[in-house]
Amino acid sequence: MPGKTSFETSSLVIALRDQGFTYPKISESLASQGVSLSRRTVLKICQEKEKERNGWTKPAKRLPPQNLPSACTQDNINKVKKAVVKKNPDSLQKIAKKLQVSIHSVGRMIHQNLGLEVRKKRKLHHLTEAQKKQRYERGKLFISYLGPFKVRHIFTMDETWIRLDDCNVDTDHFWTDGSAEIPEEWKKKTIKQWPKKVMIAIGICWFGMSRAYVVNGSAKVTAQYFIDEILSKMIHEDIPRLYGNSTKDVIFHMDSAPSHTAKLTIQHLKDHRVKYIPKDIWMANSPDLAPLDSGVNGNLKRILSERKATTIKGLISVIKKVCESYDIAEIRSTLSSWQGRVQTMLDRYGGHVEVK
Repeated sequence: MPGKTSFETSSLVIALRDQGFTYPKISESLASQGVSLSRRTVLKICQEKEKERNGWTKPAKRLPPQNLPSACTQDNINKVKKAVVKKNPDSLQKIAKKLQVSIHSVGRMIHQNLGLEVRKKRKLHHLTEAQKKQRYERGKLFISYLGPFKVRHIFTMDETWIRLDDCNVDTDHFWTDGSAEIPEEWKKKTIKQWPKKVMIAIGICWFGMSRAYVVNGSAKVTAQYFIDEILSKMIHEDIPRLYGNSTKDVIFHMDSAPSHTAKLTIQHLKDHRVKYIPKDIWMANSPDLAPLDSGVNGNLKRILSERKATTIKGLISVIKKVCESYDIAEIRSTLSSWQGRVQTMLDRYGGHVEVK
């Protein structure tokens, strides 16, 4: 490695440069005096002198990374732990700014020093303590209706909203090899603020699914409307079609919607000698315990996402076709898990089923 140029040699180079010598001439002049200096070194000496004259000073040499003090001190690790081990943890950017360290250092303290792993929160329906207590008390009675063979006699129904956007769904991703030009439309997933939608009512049992009944968008779902347009058709058409000679053994189940629990609705069931699960036994505010909400509706929308519909009329047509050919194995799997889900809720004293 060549040694550092002496002060005398540097001064001689600057003096020759001030006299108007070019860099090659300076190198030749020094060589004639017995001083070997390359043109590159001459150029470097002149540039540094020029910067010095202009008031620029060379910054202090940075220490290599291995010689810098580590950001992962025990004090910082404790502060990071306090910032992240809570219900709503601080962001990595906020922690890094507060501790005056890099985001990478914060991540290293979280994963390596603390051994933490990130977990996504589940979106759950809200439950108050009173609702948990009610779920627990009623669940102890409701579970007696369930079981490997008992569940085969239950016909459960509910309404759900289906949006036009549930068809023709844009995926969250696309594939590219990095070389082909990608159309701009591939890169977008638009979300409509006020999507068109329709309410449908369906029922399921061990032997299949009912027809899909469309609720008139301009109608108010009163008890009388529910009886005329949905309930009576399920009782007199769908249940006999699905159960045949065992119709008399069917137990009708609904949730706690006002039109379902109205006196007029209950009287209609009694007048037609339909067995039903009393509203005082069914757990209110429990979509995680309803087979349609917890299983079938989500799968139904997944199937619809692969179908094409551009109008409400087309959407209704697609829904009816999907319901007519719905996989009975999916229905039976959902109904078979019903007892287990209720038992899980009881084990958690009315708490959510999904959270482990």
